[in-house]
Amino acid sequence: MTPRTPLRRVPLALAAAALVASACAERITDSATPVAPNAPRMTVIPTTPYTAIDGGQTHACGLASTGQLYCWGRNPVGQLGDSTAANSSVPVTVYQLGVTFTSFTAGPQHNCAVTSAGQAYCWGYNADSRLGDSTTTLPLRPIPVLPLGAVSFTGSLTAGNAHTCGLNASGQAYCWGSNAWGQIGDSTTTSPFFPKAVRQAPGVTFTQVAAGNNFTCALDGTGQAWCWGYAAGGALGNNSVSTKRYPVTVSQPAGVTFTSVYTEYDHVCALDTGGQAYCWGNNAWYQLGDNTTTTRKVPTAVLQPAGVTFTQLTLGGSFTCGLTSAGQAYCWGNNSNGQLGIGSTANPNPLPVAVSQPAGVTFTSIKAEQAGVCGLDGNGQTWCWGANSWGQVGDGTTTQRTTPVAVSH
Repeated sequence: MTPRTPLRRVPLALAAAALVASACAERITDSATPVAPNAPRMTVIPTTPYTAIDGGQTHACGLASTGQLYCWGRNPVGQLGDSTAANSSVPVTVYQLGVTFTSFTAGPQHNCAVTSAGQAYCWGYNADSRLGDSTTTLPLRPIPVLPLGAVSFTGSLTAGNAHTCGLNASGQAYCWGSNAWGQIGDSTTTSPFFPKAVRQAPGVTFTQVAAGNNFTCALDGTGQAWCWGYAAGGALGNNSVSTKRYPVTVSQPAGVTFTSVYTEYDHVCALDTGGQAYCWGNNAWYQLGDNTTTTRKVPTAVLQPAGVTFTQLTLGGSFTCGLTSAGQAYCWGNNSNGQLGIGSTANPNPLPVAVSQPAGVTFTSIKAEQAGVCGLDGNGQTWCWGANSWGQVGDGTTTQRTTPVAVSH
């Protein structure tokens, strides 16, 4: 890929959207002067603590313990789910019609969530029926994936650029939406309007599935990663650039067992049992963290700082972040929008660098958008940074943020 911030392929907005004014009072106050450059001390009143967060292309969402979802940012195709197409720089309530969610995923322009009964709901852009409702209409709010009750999903779904996937209790993966590159994994290029079973190898069950741009990856119970779909740039991790319409094994280093796998625009990363990150795919912006811009077709170890191990990763369009067990985030790669959280847009950073988190703030999870990141702290408060042209930082402004700021909730 040429050195530029990559954008997912998205269609023209169906309706023009205007940035709406703040829907609630600002709940961030400066309690003291900054304790360090670009790391202000803030007192936040978390009236709606979140238990989970995720980021799309230019929007983000948070799930409350009540099962109510809130979203903020860009909204021309209804990705905020509030029955409008208006942007919002602060969280707005997703229009759930009495349904409560236990988990969710935020894709570039569509989101999906799961109820306690395993029923999936999706909303946002619906080309190729990535919402799984047998249509290509824009619902602007959550609608059930059809046929109702046909598949009971466990855990969170995963939303790719134009397709969606999930797992059932038996470890069988199902996908629906665009299948132009075989990303559905059923050995065809026919785009299904409903969940379609992935053609898994005999005896192989998955514990995790992660949808990327035009490809998908999964992890089985032995710690072996599998990928399928578009292979340009080596995203399938099997030392090839040949597109596959069904899962193939990733060429993991000898003796390495993965515990989780993460996908994004055109690169993939995974964690091993010791907290070492491995990445592969496009590397034009150092997003693989190996201090080169060499495309990797097999997993390559990230050059982590001495003593630093990660418990989770998250991938943006051309950057990557990791979180330690102590709640410190590290990021590397493209920083043109301040998405590395280091107080500047110095660009790029070839190795993991610590995010300038506010004094006393540690994260329990982090999730990337295309050009930004959000972190969730132990009190349920969300902090975001990076690109903010559409209010995706959620602080009531459209000002770019190069360090974490509290989301208004």
